[in-house]
Amino acid sequence: MTIRPVRSWGRPGALLDALRATRSAVAGVELPFESPEGERAKTLVHDILEQLDQHLIPRVTEGSVPAVVVVAGSTGSGKSTIVNALLGDDVTAAGVLRPTTKVPHLFYHPADGVLLSSATRRATSRPSDAVPRGLVLVDSPDIDSLVGENREIARELLDAADLWIFVTTAARYGDAVPWEVLRAGAGRGASIAIVLSRVTADVAAHVRRDLVERLKSEGLESLPLFVIPEEPEGLTALPDDVVQGLRRWLDTVAAKSATTIVERTMLGATQALKEWLEQLAEFMDNQAAAVKQARGEVRRAAARAEQEGGEYWFREIAVGPIASLWSRGADPGGPLFRISSSPWTKRKATAVTRERAVGEIRGELLRAVEGTLSFTAAQASARMVEGLTLDATGVGAWILAQRDPTEAAGVRARHAREAALGWMERSAEIVGTLPAASGVTQYVGADGLATVFASAALGVPQARQALALLVGSGLQEHFDQARSHLAAARRYCISREALDMIAPSDLPSLAPDASSAIRLRRAELRGLL
Repeated sequence: MTIRPVRSWGRPGALLDALRATRSAVAGVELPFESPEGERAKTLVHDILEQLDQHLIPRVTEGSVPAVVVVAGSTGSGKSTIVNALLGDDVTAAGVLRPTTKVPHLFYHPADGVLLSSATRRATSRPSDAVPRGLVLVDSPDIDSLVGENREIARELLDAADLWIFVTTAARYGDAVPWEVLRAGAGRGASIAIVLSRVTADVAAHVRRDLVERLKSEGLESLPLFVIPEEPEGLTALPDDVVQGLRRWLDTVAAKSATTIVERTMLGATQALKEWLEQLAEFMDNQAAAVKQARGEVRRAAARAEQEGGEYWFREIAVGPIASLWSRGADPGGPLFRISSSPWTKRKATAVTRERAVGEIRGELLRAVEGTLSFTAAQASARMVEGLTLDATGVGAWILAQRDPTEAAGVRARHAREAALGWMERSAEIVGTLPAASGVTQYVGADGLATVFASAALGVPQARQALALLVGSGLQEHFDQARSHLAAARRYCISREALDMIAPSDLPSLAPDASSAIRLRRAELRGLL
């Protein structure tokens, strides 16, 4: 990669604002689906935040800092031995106990102490005249350590590094983890030197040739490669002449100036960041499309449920118990007998029993309507579940996994109750507009008149007879209006079922245009870097 100045270095405020805005946008991304792509997206979000938190934002915030050189590698690769050799002193523990380096050790030139980056402060620090000016040297924990915290620290240090001395051995250079780390470092523009350590003379030529071919196949053939022979038995330190080539490389790098090195890493890191942002936006688009498809299945199931039964679907309502109550009440001697044969009596003696009878009818009427609405919503829910189960993207299964059937049944019953009560209120409003209504509500009350009207609208013959005596005949238009409101109550219950079903997917990150915020941040960075 050609080194060129970072155009925004002269105006770090704009760059810092853009990086922080990018971090805010990415941190708000929620991609919850359990799928291979969903897992890759979560990893990508983590990597972007690590890049911003551990490298880019600290660098821009702190301005002029030494370039960070991290000595990294696999367990037992000899990192500490090489650090000791570079500094000419036994500054870190080296031995056969693995992992030896449990915390990172940082070494810096005494004149650079005040410039240390916050990204390196998780390490124990020590000045050394052997470190070139403008560099800090970090001996990190193993990247494949069995201890999770060590692996995390090693990855954070590599994210913060401007230069890597990547140490591997003849026995470990083919491991997957080192190559994964090398690709990531090269992708974000860090300067990398590879040290092949502990190589015995009998395999040196073969291993070096094989490693060079592997680097070439990975597009990393330009990386400098240093071969460190196996230490003679009994020696724990490398002879000075063995690491001269690596030390000269460090001196050459330092001579370029820390600013140039940091800018090179900044450029590579932001180029990688922009690519990651586009990948993340594509993941978000894919998940948003999958969500849209799943939500469409739910809505289609809801639409089919609304069409079930046609215009006369209300006949599903069980009015038999309601009609029985009317029949008993309207029989001679019953509390509703006079209502079926003459205008409502004013006698107070019959008012209490009449009110009780009407209240009983009202309760049965609400239960019947509520039960039908709840059953209809449950049938619609079963269709929605069926549609989501057939969803090949995995989104449907995830949505269903967020739903508690017992809780859903309770919510459904509550919605049905609200809808039934709402319909009774609409019925009271409709019958209340009739001219004769004001003359009878003083005897039967608004609720009583609404109960008679609602029963009649559902086709109960005795209720129709009573209503004709109370307010007159020719009420078909008003019955149709009441049934229209009842159909609206049914749609409400089905719609609420659909909304509750897809509620887990109501995440801002899954909206169709959610990726535009990520692409906007990418475009802003392109304009600055």
